[in-house]
Amino acid sequence: MTSFIIIFIGLASAVMILGPWAWRVSKDNADLNDMITQCHLDISQILSDRDRYKLAAEFTSDGLIVQDMRGRVLWCNAAYCNVLGVTSDDIIGRNPMEFAVPPDQRLSKAEIAAFEYDPADPTWDRLQLFPNQRSNGEIFWNQISVSFHRSNDAKEYAILVCRDVTDQVEKESTLKKISAQLEHEATHDELTGLPNRTAFLSFIDTALQDALQGTVGLLHVDLDNFKDINDTHGHSAGDAVLCHAAYTLRNNLRQSDMVARIGGDEFVVVCPNSSDLEYLNSVGQRLIEAINTPFGWSGFQLQIGASIGASQAAPGETNGDKLLIKADFALYEAKNAGRNRIELYDRVLHDRHAAQIKMTQELANSVASGAFEYAFQPVIDMQTGDIAGFETLVRKGPTTDRGAMMPADFIPIVEDIGLLGELDMLSMSNAIKMKKALNSAGLSDKRMSFNASPDLLARPDFLSRLLWGVETAGIDKSQITIEVLETTDFGDAAETSSQAAVIRDLRNEGFQVFLDDFGVGFAGLSHLAALQVSGVKIDQSLVAKMLTDPVSSKIVQKTIELCVDLGIVVIAEGVEDDATAQVLHEMGCSFLQGYWLSRPIASHDVGAWLIEREQHNKSA
Repeated sequence: MTSFIIIFIGLASAVMILGPWAWRVSKDNADLNDMITQCHLDISQILSDRDRYKLAAEFTSDGLIVQDMRGRVLWCNAAYCNVLGVTSDDIIGRNPMEFAVPPDQRLSKAEIAAFEYDPADPTWDRLQLFPNQRSNGEIFWNQISVSFHRSNDAKEYAILVCRDVTDQVEKESTLKKISAQLEHEATHDELTGLPNRTAFLSFIDTALQDALQGTVGLLHVDLDNFKDINDTHGHSAGDAVLCHAAYTLRNNLRQSDMVARIGGDEFVVVCPNSSDLEYLNSVGQRLIEAINTPFGWSGFQLQIGASIGASQAAPGETNGDKLLIKADFALYEAKNAGRNRIELYDRVLHDRHAAQIKMTQELANSVASGAFEYAFQPVIDMQTGDIAGFETLVRKGPTTDRGAMMPADFIPIVEDIGLLGELDMLSMSNAIKMKKALNSAGLSDKRMSFNASPDLLARPDFLSRLLWGVETAGIDKSQITIEVLETTDFGDAAETSSQAAVIRDLRNEGFQVFLDDFGVGFAGLSHLAALQVSGVKIDQSLVAKMLTDPVSSKIVQKTIELCVDLGIVVIAEGVEDDATAQVLHEMGCSFLQGYWLSRPIASHDVGAWLIEREQHNKSA
């Protein structure tokens, strides 16, 4: 009945409105009927649209509610009722804050009663996200959009569009947790939970930027003999030591200080409010004492020491890397001074560090330009009295501000800067050069050797460049010996290591390979079996003591006997006197090298030395 009245009133109104215009245009009844029919269709369309809007509002998946300005529900659709688990009768006339808000977040009755929308409040211009509660007590996330409308009678209403976005919020929360976890893992050490190098560098750079002039101190902490713990008790014990050190450091510092693990057994401590080096010294001493405290692990009492290098930021210093370099140099000095102590990067260390930096640069330039000198130490065949060959030795000549440098002084520096392999390559080239010169002088029976460090063995171009060198020089490959340190780390299975593969390739090409400094390492005998080398050179530390130390003498004797049984050439290094040479000869060692025979000879003097020796032997 209501619909009929609406249609009737609508049709009548349309006729009254359109009537005068229609009579002016045409008095034809047919035209009038057409107009009335069209009006009827238009009104039907309007009513149809209204029904569609109502249908859409009722069946949309989003909740819709209409409220007065006091928040009381005037109308809601089925979706809103479903999401809350209520009926429209349950909520009409009530403010959703009374039933939709979780009890622990709900306003008081007085506050709800006093609530009133303010259309001018910009809060309502944005999507709102609230935790809501269903009638069964389940919490969900409700995303609400609020708009305000004024009716023809000047009344204002709030229209809310509500959507259950719980799944989306939970997924976003999970992603945030994963993101936070990934960020934490990227900036923290997994084992100890301490910040890592990345976090440390960020922290110290910020501290330097924010600090007053010269108020940031840095301690570089390195655990002493940590490898021994791993080797003796296993990696689980090593992990326990690292966690012990991390806990100790963290609990013996101020809240404002930062401790981070930046390497295997290396830690750093940043003191943002360090007054001076003396303050850092007191902190370092306290940390060393605390770390030294024994602790229990799996029935054992473990104890570890620590060496520390300390540096204080200079006024205006803003680079954390540079401050770490200073602390690292001080740490190096602490280890050289006996370990389990702290060294401060003071003026004395600064000057020493500056000199080392200068020396490092000089050596790097020398490697690049080949600016080294080479000497050759002869090896004598005790059976014939002839010189069997020479070992190539590298030297660094004097400059205007320093004297000559011995290998023990500059080789560790070259190794530290990663250029030892290149330096060995220079020695190889000079060995080939000298061998070619000897061949040209009619001395082709003299063998030539050079040292090959692990760095050289690791170079993929080593063998190819060696082959090219000897072939270009027309040298018999069997006359070239490569000396490999016995202490080279061949891994747990020497025969399958990459270095062992290079040694096999050298042997297969016809070169001789000797183990150098034999007898001072822990795996000499196993290397003899695994590597099948051509010979060994007994270390001079054993040779030097063999006349006074029965143990050293016995080791040398048994080594010679073993090598003879295996058909391996044996050379004794560091022979200083006739008595030692005689005993070695009696033990069956056929080849000797040392100052007893000759000091290393400059390259330009080798030929003359050989001629002079030959003449001396003939006249003797």
